[in-house]
Amino acid sequence: MNKINNNTKNELSRVQKKITKELASEKIVQDIYEYIFQSEGKKTRALIALLASQSEILKPAKRVELASIIELLHTATLVHDDVVDESSLRRGEKSVNQVWNNSYSVLMGDFIYSKAFILMMKLDQPLILQELAMATNDIARGEIIQLNLYENYLGLELNDLLKVSYLKTGRLFEASAKTGAMLAKSSDADVKNFGLLGKNLGIAFQIQDDILDYESLKKNTGKPALQDFQEGKITFPLFYALQHCEKKDKEFLLGNLGSKKLNKNIKQKVFDLVRSEASVKSAHFLLNSYLAKTSKILEKLNHHSCYDEMLNLIMFSSQRRS
Repeated sequence: MNKINNNTKNELSRVQKKITKELASEKIVQDIYEYIFQSEGKKTRALIALLASQSEILKPAKRVELASIIELLHTATLVHDDVVDESSLRRGEKSVNQVWNNSYSVLMGDFIYSKAFILMMKLDQPLILQELAMATNDIARGEIIQLNLYENYLGLELNDLLKVSYLKTGRLFEASAKTGAMLAKSSDADVKNFGLLGKNLGIAFQIQDDILDYESLKKNTGKPALQDFQEGKITFPLFYALQHCEKKDKEFLLGNLGSKKLNKNIKQKVFDLVRSEASVKSAHFLLNSYLAKTSKILEKLNHHSCYDEMLNLIMFSSQRRS
């Protein structure tokens, strides 16, 4: 993401400093917290908040504060996700639950959430607090719905996956853009359009994440190879593979779905089936449709100072490999 201007890069650096400031005095809390934030990540949601909040009348410190809140909320969800998914890696490093254990991970996720809400109260913006609280609730709801879907996957439909993708990922993208615009006291029309932009971009991000999971067998994406498949998740690429493949191949995929121990030959066959031409074409068509929606909404915001940087972010979303 190298096409953001220097001011925005500096603001993202300030976000990193903000979220690693004012830690608890206990060493164990410090150790785990610092471990989580040693890998800075892309900060895409924080970036969206910074871009949407650009304003001549707003002090940068307030914008950085909001972006820091967004990043803390996102990080808390990741820490909890790793427990639910029993993940061993996060951003190419051992996950917290692997270095410590699940109990520490759950409690540290709660600690990060509470830190975010302390910062929210300092913002003193009730409508922004309401939007972020609702988004946090929706993310948890999305996780519960996802668990239920993967336990009852036989009747799974595309709309089910899109709903989960919105709640788990698109919702915080939406809230990031929307609250950024709210903080800048943008018009109601702009707040609405920023929200729609974030929602569609977030869903596109999730689709791309799902695609990358099946590329991790051949490329370094920072995730273990076929992680989603071995966690029993039917994501967009697998969904389309099941739609297009023959009966015996469908039985093979469903028979191995959720298995923690797949040998090299089975992994290769899973990869070949899910990365078939028809499946890849369908997944990328869906991805491009959401990127196109995002670009169309951005055109309604072409008067905004963040237009060029947001356009670059959309382009990055279509090309990213991690």
